[in-house]
Amino acid sequence: MQEKVPTHHCSQHESFDVIFERARSGDNGAMLQVLDLLQPEMERMACFIKMPREESIQEIKSQLIELIRKN
Repeated sequence: MQEKVPTHHCSQHESFDVIFERARSGDNGAMLQVLDLLQPEMERMACFIKMPREESIQEIKSQLIELIRKN
């Protein structure tokens, strides 16, 4: 059976797309919101990386930040 993808509620009227675009344009507060919204998925993915869990999560975060800022 497929897991249900949790829905995240951004601030009252902002969609994830809006927050993501703000993060891409250099808004550090929006970047923190994106990372916070994606935290559960990063924790799940960290289980598959052969590193200590906290190091894995930090590596995922740093790679994600790099990808968001470059694109």
